[in-house]
Amino acid sequence: MNKRTLTTLLVGLNLTMLAALILAAWRPPVAVAQPVPLASNYLMVAAEIRDGSDALYVFDLAKRRMHVFVPNVDQNNRRLVYEGFRDLERDFRPGGGR
Repeated sequence: MNKRTLTTLLVGLNLTMLAALILAAWRPPVAVAQPVPLASNYLMVAAEIRDGSDALYVFDLAKRRMHVFVPNVDQNNRRLVYEGFRDLERDFRPGGGR
């Protein structure tokens, strides 16, 4: 082996070891949520449902239901409108939702 080939192999080996070290030390970001006291039994999540339109989802943990509220389309009346609920126990059991 000539000097150039040996140098190339050593640089490649060093890069491989560096990549292995980075992959071994790197951990995916942790999802952190606010602790919720169980006495309230409600969780609220806001999410986009359509382009530029959001909804407020309220989870009733005691009754296992998800309630949906959307903003009123009338700009003069800025209130949330109740759109209904989903029974999560029925939706998440085997064969649920059918």
